[in-house]
Amino acid sequence: MLETDSSQDASVTAQTGPSEPVLSATEQAVVRQETDATMAAPVVSAPVPVDSSAADAVTIKEVFQMVGAMVFVFGFAALGFNAMYYAGY
Repeated sequence: MLETDSSQDASVTAQTGPSEPVLSATEQAVVRQETDATMAAPVVSAPVPVDSSAADAVTIKEVFQMVGAMVFVFGFAALGFNAMYYAGY
């Protein structure tokens, strides 16, 4: 029986690419200074004061929406009880 070289059995040679350039001490210092200048401390804005009475107030739209949801739920409950009554449960 003949043996075949598949991609799994074939030997792989290491590929050498261009290495990173070596920086001198002065170049490293310049790069470090530029990096520190570029990456300064982040700017944080001060929080904006909010009127708590306006934020906590419930609007008329929310009240009507809640009342509508309650009517919807009670309507389906009544419909279910009506169906149970006629079904004999």
